[in-house]
Amino acid sequence: MKKNKAQKTFFRFFRFLARTVVLNIPIIFVLGIMLALHRIDWSVAGGIFIGVFIITAVIMFCVFHELEKFIAYLRTLAQGQEIEAPRFHKGIFGSFRLADAFLSVKNLWSNQTLSDAAILENLPDSLLMTNADLKIVFANKTALNFFSNTVLHQDAYDFFNDSAFRQAMERVVREQSDREWLEWSYQDEQPHTFQLRIERLPAPAKNDAVIMFMLHDITQLKLFKEQQADFFANASHELKTPLTIISGSIETLQGPARDDEAARDKFLNLIAEQTQRMTHLVKDLLALSKERMTPKNLQTDVILLPDLLKSVIDSLSVKAQNNHQTIDLKLTHDIPRLKGNKTLLVQVFQNLIDNAVKYGSTHSKITVGVQLCNGFPKKSDKYFSDMRQVVLVSVHNIGNPILPKNINRLFERFYRIDSLRSKYVEGTGLGLGIAQQIVHDHDGLIDVESSMEKGTTFKVYLPVDL
Repeated sequence: MKKNKAQKTFFRFFRFLARTVVLNIPIIFVLGIMLALHRIDWSVAGGIFIGVFIITAVIMFCVFHELEKFIAYLRTLAQGQEIEAPRFHKGIFGSFRLADAFLSVKNLWSNQTLSDAAILENLPDSLLMTNADLKIVFANKTALNFFSNTVLHQDAYDFFNDSAFRQAMERVVREQSDREWLEWSYQDEQPHTFQLRIERLPAPAKNDAVIMFMLHDITQLKLFKEQQADFFANASHELKTPLTIISGSIETLQGPARDDEAARDKFLNLIAEQTQRMTHLVKDLLALSKERMTPKNLQTDVILLPDLLKSVIDSLSVKAQNNHQTIDLKLTHDIPRLKGNKTLLVQVFQNLIDNAVKYGSTHSKITVGVQLCNGFPKKSDKYFSDMRQVVLVSVHNIGNPILPKNINRLFERFYRIDSLRSKYVEGTGLGLGIAQQIVHDHDGLIDVESSMEKGTTFKVYLPVDL
């Protein structure tokens, strides 16, 4: 081994000497001409040659030494190893410009790579990458927060576990396709739906990743589309039923019951009831459309909430008395003025108090409470993000409790609890959905609690923003 090292040193020295001699050929040629013309003698020519040779050798040594360091550094980078860049001389024999330029570009690339990595880490969508063995080797922060650290090092087929994914993945792996799109469902505490993009990377990444998975959560969009389809289906059904009854009643009045006074009164009353039902439905649909078209910048009425609630309670007092009920208003603080759309807020509290009367037990008391709170409730998303004071309006009644499975769907449009009581209570199933949207557009929150022991309480939180 020592012999090989000595041989390498000898050959390096010989190459260095040969390069130096080659570089000095012009000097040798000039000195030869001057000797032939007897302009200088051999001693002067020898001195000049030795001096120039030494200077050239020193320069060559410095330049080729830096060049060899640079080549060795490039070879190390080419092997995928990240090492610290060598230092290059900056003196008269230094300033190795090619190395300086390369290091500047490398630093630029490194900074851009770090920026790109930071962008990938903080994408709002989940990003996963697999290596050639289809093991997940990278997950950004969004993916780790959603799926946890256990997603790393899993087999892609085991993680996604879907036949459509398997087929799409096979096409990408076999390079039959560069990119595939599909819907993928994931179940944890609740179902989620993702739009999944599978894409082959143009070149292997540092972690040997070759395939990328981008997961965009479309759960809410899909739910909205389903609710939209249900909305139109339910609206059509709600309109079709009374129209069918009215049409049938008219045919009966024009035919068999033409001269039957008792039957005529019965069918006319039926027509009146169904017409009133359609009127309520159309009214709620118009209210919903109007609310959606009301911009927030028009919600600038100054609202005295106690006066507004007293007005609503007075309008429903006769209906409550007919059901042998009382409505009490309790104010626990001096309530500040609010800013909003007075007409829409009247609709919210009229709907909630009217529901309390309709679904409350006879000979019971309905309590409307108003109090000032230092922020939204802890269980809401607004607890940390919105630090304003809020006014809490609660509407409480005693009656059949709302089951938890129904509470989760209570604010869906056209949803009505399937119980004996609700079948005999007039309504379209739009009121609570409209109320929730109005409250949300006022930067507020609406919630409901219900139990057999405590009854049912609807809570509306509205921020003080004057």
